[in-house]
Amino acid sequence: MGCNTGGFEFEQQVIDTLIAAGVCGTITEGAGASAADADADMMVNGVRHLIEVKKDAFAQMGGTSLKFDSDFEVVGKGVRTETVEAICAEMDGKREAIKSLLDYIGADSFPASCEKKVWDAARDEGLLVPVNTIVQQDAEFICEHYRKKGINYIQIGGAGLFHMGENPASLPIPKLEGAINLEVRAGRSGSRKGKDGVERVSGGLRVQGRLQFDGKSNYTLESIESIKEMMKEV
Repeated sequence: MGCNTGGFEFEQQVIDTLIAAGVCGTITEGAGASAADADADMMVNGVRHLIEVKKDAFAQMGGTSLKFDSDFEVVGKGVRTETVEAICAEMDGKREAIKSLLDYIGADSFPASCEKKVWDAARDEGLLVPVNTIVQQDAEFICEHYRKKGINYIQIGGAGLFHMGENPASLPIPKLEGAINLEVRAGRSGSRKGKDGVERVSGGLRVQGRLQFDGKSNYTLESIESIKEMMKEV
């Protein structure tokens, strides 16, 4: 979710509501910026189920990265072939922009390492923006991303609770569906100072999903009453 204080607060709101409804699992604090952990969980018929929590439908959801030397490679298993092909086809038109950025930071491929001041200078020179693009896909990219982590449910603020293609708890809720934008951009990690005192960063091509969404579930984890009504249907 990135460093989004409002998002962290919403995670805790959902967890507190699950606790008050008597169905919370073992997670009593939100995962925050962790990309590896579920944000919440709930117990249904004695079985624990993991939940991803997003403040709203336009929050970043799911992600991966690209490798590039002479060609592009999507990092991570399980991404659909058509999605890989769409990303690589779109990025093929960005080769010159990518090579210009690599030349500037003194690297041959992505991911790359360089001095922080060099990356910042490349940003100030406007070399990052031409690399960035948007690839339109559907919500299955997001569903795949979380299912690989064992997360089958997602709570979206204002929209409610959805399953992501698998519904092991048999909850009476819809599947997450709709169009998404895959935002591809050149980004860097936090800086780290070496023994020589020079700050260095790792730069790469990041892919983040953002749902373009106006759907609504019949149940939400933002309401104790809604949770209890949903559990009656299970």
